[in-house]
Amino acid sequence: GIHWLVRPQAKGKAGLLRAARAQWMPPKRQEDSGGSSGSGRATRSSKRSVSEREAQPAPKRPRSDKGKSKQRSMDTTSERADEPAGDAPRRGNEAAASSSGGGSSHEPSAAQQRAEARQAALEAAEREALEMLDESSARARAGAPSWGGPSHALQGLLRKLGAGLDDLLPSASSHGRLKTILAGLKGPDESMQLASLTELCEVLSIGTEESMSSLSVDVFTPLLISLLRQEHNPDMMLLASRALCHLMDAIPSSSAAIVHFDGVPLFCERLLSIEYIDLAEQALHALEKLSQEHPLAVLRAGGMLAVLQYVDFFAMGVQRRAVATAANMCRGLPVECAHLVADSVPLLSNLLSHHDQKLLENVCLAFARLAEAFSYSAPQLEMLAAQGLLPNVLRLVGGMASPGQSDAPVAVSDATYTMLLRMLATLCHGSASLCKQLLQLDASSTLHDVLSADATASQGSGFAAAISRPHDQLYQVLALAHELLPPLPKGSPFSAGAARLLAPKRRSKRNPEGEAAPVADSSAGERTPTEREQALLDQPELVELYASRLFALFMHVHSGAVNASVRSKSLSCMAKVLHFYPAAGLRDMVRSHAIAAFLAPLITSQEHASALLALHMAEILMTKLPAVYTDKFLREGVFDAAGRLAAQAPPPAAAGTAAATAAAAATASASATAAAVPFSSASGGASSTPSRPTPPPSAAAPPPSQAPRRTSRHGRPADADDAAASSLSSATSAASSLSS
Repeated sequence: GIHWLVRPQAKGKAGLLRAARAQWMPPKRQEDSGGSSGSGRATRSSKRSVSEREAQPAPKRPRSDKGKSKQRSMDTTSERADEPAGDAPRRGNEAAASSSGGGSSHEPSAAQQRAEARQAALEAAEREALEMLDESSARARAGAPSWGGPSHALQGLLRKLGAGLDDLLPSASSHGRLKTILAGLKGPDESMQLASLTELCEVLSIGTEESMSSLSVDVFTPLLISLLRQEHNPDMMLLASRALCHLMDAIPSSSAAIVHFDGVPLFCERLLSIEYIDLAEQALHALEKLSQEHPLAVLRAGGMLAVLQYVDFFAMGVQRRAVATAANMCRGLPVECAHLVADSVPLLSNLLSHHDQKLLENVCLAFARLAEAFSYSAPQLEMLAAQGLLPNVLRLVGGMASPGQSDAPVAVSDATYTMLLRMLATLCHGSASLCKQLLQLDASSTLHDVLSADATASQGSGFAAAISRPHDQLYQVLALAHELLPPLPKGSPFSAGAARLLAPKRRSKRNPEGEAAPVADSSAGERTPTEREQALLDQPELVELYASRLFALFMHVHSGAVNASVRSKSLSCMAKVLHFYPAAGLRDMVRSHAIAAFLAPLITSQEHASALLALHMAEILMTKLPAVYTDKFLREGVFDAAGRLAAQAPPPAAAGTAAATAAAAATASASATAAAVPFSSASGGASSTPSRPTPPPSAAAPPPSQAPRRTSRHGRPADADDAAASSLSSATSAASSLSS
């Protein structure tokens, strides 16, 4: 804070101190009573200041030459010989006077002693100040807290010199300067007001919060806002708005005073009725700063429409600033203030096709913040999407698959892609009509392209590019695919147990008797379908198209992903497909997928969420396609894994022996099913191997004539299918108990 002040006079710490000493310590004149002219010249030479003696170089002493000394003595002798006789006494008196004066030069007077003492004090103070400067610099480099900095050392030196900092450092004298500026701003002369505004802008542009501590925000802010209202003088309004911007830079807390004194509506008026482009840009700059700390106040004053109405009129840099200001106003917006942005949604939607990347990312940020604010209000979400938001966002998301070949106007960053996917998932979760629109817009095709991006470049299965994406981006892709289908019924094991596993911080909800939630039938049954389920029932081709494009990708992503949340989300998407797919076409859809071999290791995995989802998918398949998957589950060991899982379940305290008996019965039924049901072919058709002979009935078993056995369409005992379903239900209950 002091180097810039004295740099024109001196360089370095020593030069700084010398300049201060020379300025604030004028030298004392020495008084001497010498009478001769020679002594007078000696007295005048001794009157020089300390700084002059240091600044001027010392005179060079002539070399001692014997020849010259002899010649000088001979000349003096000859001159004395030529003198008249009467001049000899006078020369003797002068010699005596000069000899007496020469003798007095060896004995310093009192004035010379005082000057030497003062010089020694100055040198000591200079050394002390230099040491303090060095110590302050060393502490600053070491990261230690400073004890005052260079100004403290200079102040100590100047205090010893008898001067203060008020006349040397402008920060110390800023109070008087601000008083002068304030008097000029309050004056009636507009030229004086303009000059004071210009000076205030200069002071604030180089000032900081510490240096401007003497500035009263409550005094200057209303005065500057009143000058901003003088519409007849554009220069006055421009300088006033510029001073307010500098004031917010120097003192960030002054933005609250500007809002309090109603400065925000004035800035909005300058943008809504543009007469001077410089003034409009300066008003936009001020609104950007205000929107960072007070977004709701700017929005209520009409700031959203003000910054977006004539955005195409400005240069590109100003357009980016305007959209960034709009995005700031969308942060943390209450649902009750949705009407404040309703008029600006069409303007934001038109900017989704802009060619500038930074501007486009700010538009996406604004929509993402609005969608998050209105996530639990379906009418407000539909208001956001009423101006073509969904097709534009899907076109931007399509740029993830092929940035150079998509219809997107420009490629955005990965963080923006992730944000757009999250926003689409929020829209689907909050509004059933928007979810249906996304399915009708073929969002599943866009997700297929994203998950199978660069399939031709990869040499493996074609899905390495999707798995190599950042796990948060891949999770958001799967989350959007998950929200495109309705949620599973509340009584299903997935919604009751796996949701608790995916969110372990929430406590599990159990009934008062301590038993797990009952397993509901996977079909709609007697339950009234929801709006989203009814949309799929009315248009089953939407689910069929979704499953044909994404089901295989879900299996590949699960097999190649490492992140546990990505794996669980892919399994939940598969469970939704199996649940909502029409039963008539489910057999053809799963024919080309080895689902039984895929589910068997998941049931016994250490990830409880994956085990529970695998059990739920197995139960759905056994309910919808028992003739196909009974044999496949037997061959792949699904029933055996379910029986072991059911046996591991601890008996509940309330149920006690009944639960243990049920678990044992489930295990026994699974073993009996394995012994009674023959193996089948991989296609799920008729048995290709001879059936094993059934063991003879025990004595306790009733004879066949008394207990006729039911047979299925394949000639197997019908009890086998019931036992298999019972085993899966028991294992599912056991998994729910383990998760809780």
